Amino acid sequence: MIRNFTLVFFVLPFLSFGQIEHCGFDLYLQRKEAQSPGFKEQYLSFWNHAQPAVSENNRNTVYEIPVVFHVVYNTDNQNLSDEVFLSQMEILNADFRRTNADAANTREIFLPLAADAEIEFVLATVDPEGNPTTGINHVQTDRNGFELNIFSVENTLDEVKFSATGGVDAWDTQRYVNIWVCNILDTGFGQLFGLAYPPTGAPTFAGLIDSVEDDVAGIILHYTVIGDNNPSADDDGIVFNNNGRTLTHEMGHYLGLRHIWGDGFFNGCAADDGISDTPNQDQASNYNCNFANNTCTDAADDMPDMVENYMDYNEDDCYNMFTVEQVAMMRFCLEELRPELIEGQFVGVNNQDVSTISIFPNPANDMVSTVCKAQMVEVLDTHGRVLKRQAHGGGKLSINVAELPAGFYLLSLQGESKIGKFIVQR
Repeated sequence: MIRNFTLVFFVLPFLSFGQIEHCGFDLYLQRKEAQSPGFKEQYLSFWNHAQPAVSENNRNTVYEIPVVFHVVYNTDNQNLSDEVFLSQMEILNADFRRTNADAANTREIFLPLAADAEIEFVLATVDPEGNPTTGINHVQTDRNGFELNIFSVENTLDEVKFSATGGVDAWDTQRYVNIWVCNILDTGFGQLFGLAYPPTGAPTFAGLIDSVEDDVAGIILHYTVIGDNNPSADDDGIVFNNNGRTLTHEMGHYLGLRHIWGDGFFNGCAADDGISDTPNQDQASNYNCNFANNTCTDAADDMPDMVENYMDYNEDDCYNMFTVEQVAMMRFCLEELRPELIEGQFVGVNNQDVSTISIFPNPANDMVSTVCKAQMVEVLDTHGRVLKRQAHGGGKLSINVAELPAGFYLLSLQGESKIGKFIVQR
């Protein structure tokens, strides 16, 4: 289970006095090499022979993911207003839907690769106990901040995720994306912007991460990097992280993406991120938005470094795209590894039993069937909207779902107060 610093997690890098320092994964790899000489060669050899195969993912369904911000503050300047978080949500959604204004800055060579993820994020409206919420949870702490102690066996920054250590306990991490916003202390290695754990089983992290415990799953952000209207943005003395793109980057990790240089800090051109449409890159761009960069030669169809990709390390103003295959990977991880997030809160059916109907085949392509006594059945989407209604005389029931886009659906038996879940695949 991941809670141990010697297992990898991904962060935006440390900066100190304007100089770029190592990110958490870089430090991890260096420590492993020092402890076990030859580790770096084994790591690169493993990764180059473990490229994941991602199946064709549904691109007709726009998934909505509920988000909760836990604002863990000590001083007033850390207690950001809700308007700052609303700004952050707009930025995050624009980046994932490719409606960001600077999408126009994507270079022509990469335009065929740039993609709309068809993933949207919404602030939670109901908390785990069923109470109304704004999705922004402000909690004061007596701690002046939280630090990542790279010499500790434990990931000490995770203390922000537990009330017992001055933080806030996670809401159900299978139903919400938990984002903790706090003061991440600069402990001499520079300022850390954010940290995120990928989902357990993410194919891009094979061989590096065993599993992630539910109570720590989520994202941590430094309070200065939220939104583009943050009055505390300059508290860290850094100006190029003020447009809210840190969360876009960390959400990419949360949904299974690696850094585009494959984290090959020893030899990036020999490493890979498991995504074939991101050109090989020797190392992070390190906040140098230089469109002339071409640090690796990739055969006849050689492309420049994709410095505008959200999974590089660059200035917020430089970022503007995910690729088609990055989107496929994120949707794969969402559908297969974090499916509860997109099953949603089934509006209008909360009092029904969702586990008593046997539906077959499941997943389905054209038809779904069940056996029931109901005189009327309905097919609903995950928001509770009725998509199909069909009369039934009892016994075996079959419904044509061939015209439905791929995704999660509900089959409701009227009069029996029963409901079942099924998946349409394409």
